[in-house]
Amino acid sequence: MQSNRTKWLILCLVCFTPLFTDAAQYGVLHLKPVGVAYPTTEAVASILVSELINHGHTVLSPDAMDAAIGDVLECYENECAAEAGFRANVEHVIYGSISRLGDKHIVQLSIVSVLTKEIVWAGSLAAKTAEDLDIVVKRLAISISEGKSAEETIEVGMVTEEEGKRPVRRRVFHTFGINAGMLQPVAGYGGSRTLYHFGLLYWYETPRFVAEISGYAAFPGDYSDPADGAIETVFPEFSLLYMLSKKEISPYVGGGIGFGWLTIDDPFLYSETAYGVTLNAGGGIVFLRTYDIRLILDARYRVNFANISGINGPHHGFKFSIGFTYRPKFSGCFGCGIAY
Repeated sequence: MQSNRTKWLILCLVCFTPLFTDAAQYGVLHLKPVGVAYPTTEAVASILVSELINHGHTVLSPDAMDAAIGDVLECYENECAAEAGFRANVEHVIYGSISRLGDKHIVQLSIVSVLTKEIVWAGSLAAKTAEDLDIVVKRLAISISEGKSAEETIEVGMVTEEEGKRPVRRRVFHTFGINAGMLQPVAGYGGSRTLYHFGLLYWYETPRFVAEISGYAAFPGDYSDPADGAIETVFPEFSLLYMLSKKEISPYVGGGIGFGWLTIDDPFLYSETAYGVTLNAGGGIVFLRTYDIRLILDARYRVNFANISGINGPHHGFKFSIGFTYRPKFSGCFGCGIAY
């Protein structure tokens, strides 16, 4: 009896030890072509391997899997894929297909656990054009690495043309908008209290940076109050913003320089206007960043160097804004986002 148990233990160790000793995380099999050329499937598999390696995984390519087994594998089911993975000494095997329906290319991938022979992840994405296939593969690689669905991994620069056809979502980097809020003076401004502003802005976006051109006018809430006699107009102002994320909700930081006018209007004494350089620094949050319409919350510390008789600059204050930007519909390719 003891002898039989020992034999079974040795057999288990012989069978399953390879799965736990220096096994690669993933083995990628040749993808099944359905209405597409074989080189296309090989190119997609190659990109997938590279992307998974870039995410820190140990991966065997289709050719490496073939070499480990000694045969060219054509496995498109979990049982066959798990058997191939066992023979090649990997933990999980990725298999799937690329199908063509009209102009649309659909990439479908599944991951099977070699130990349990069960599918542990499955996902698919459609590419409207062949040029979108690299985006599709990158998104699927992120999905596999993070254990998420492909829909959850959308970010700026990774929106396919097929997804871009959905209402309001686009791969855009030209947006125009408006904002409004309050300017709270800290020093200068003739002793004015809270001012209220309305402005326009234009954003040229890349996945990580935004070049902003903006302008605004700030007015007192009560013109009859001598303590609220400042009017500020700033245009143009150029800012560079760094986006901390490429997801739907993205914080950002940045600053810029501009040119502005400041009027101190005291109803009992005088009214004088001067101009000067303006500076700003701060940050904010963008919501719905991969869509046409975005919501922006912004806070900047501002300095206006205009000098007015008896009230020398610089003038300091905090500017708080809520704004919206929108991608207008132009003919041609303006705002189409190809640079991503």
